[in-house]
Amino acid sequence: MAPPELETITIETQNGLAFIYLDRPEKLNAMNETMFSELGTAADYVRDEVSVKVAVITGRGRAFCAGIDLGAVTQFQGREAAEFRNMVRKVQRNFRAFELIEKPVIAMVNGHCLGAGTELALACDMILASTEATFGLLEVNLGLVTDLGATQRLPRTVGLHRAKELIMTGKKIDALEAERIGLINTLYAPEELEGATRALADHLMSISPVAVGLCKMAIDRSAPTLEANLEFEAQAQSICFTYMMEKLSKSGQAGKEQ
Repeated sequence: MAPPELETITIETQNGLAFIYLDRPEKLNAMNETMFSELGTAADYVRDEVSVKVAVITGRGRAFCAGIDLGAVTQFQGREAAEFRNMVRKVQRNFRAFELIEKPVIAMVNGHCLGAGTELALACDMILASTEATFGLLEVNLGLVTDLGATQRLPRTVGLHRAKELIMTGKKIDALEAERIGLINTLYAPEELEGATRALADHLMSISPVAVGLCKMAIDRSAPTLEANLEFEAQAQSICFTYMMEKLSKSGQAGKEQ
């Protein structure tokens, strides 16, 4: 199935890999209401398209995402609090959708990754970044709160006190600092970033998709109790084992027929 044609996002697929480009380079890929909505469409496509095994989210041009498009904030003026809250919930669901996909999603951060950009990267499974990248949750500087999941995801990534520092001060950090505190997986020179991201995607695609998907689910959907999490691991392992045995059986039958 061909990728959907969208206004602010471009999806390109090849050999099982889907590149999702935030595609407003003239605005440093700042998010407006249309992009917020189209992220949900992109997530649905990656989830449902069987030929896609791994997705990479990145930005077109010299930025990943500069945050919300302040020029588009006028779209939200005049809305009642309840209406605005419903809109935020929809965007939260679209970000969460990338976590719920049983396929690896990699953030390839090629430049500024601020506000909603950092929150989108945090919703991905792994973050690879250019040495020229910058990160920051700037909402508090505008008298706002981070509302797209960072208050929940960031503490799990960098620890409680570091997360409070970043969220409550609204400061930017460079790529080296982001790597030091564990916000990102690996740093690369700008000219090496895409190649390294593709290599990681190729490795992930070489592994059983059932095992990879269930590992992701076990980590992201962990329950409050250890017993429930151990039970999920046991159930997941039984599924993987059955899948592996079926593949071996089919391989053996194919060998006998030759």
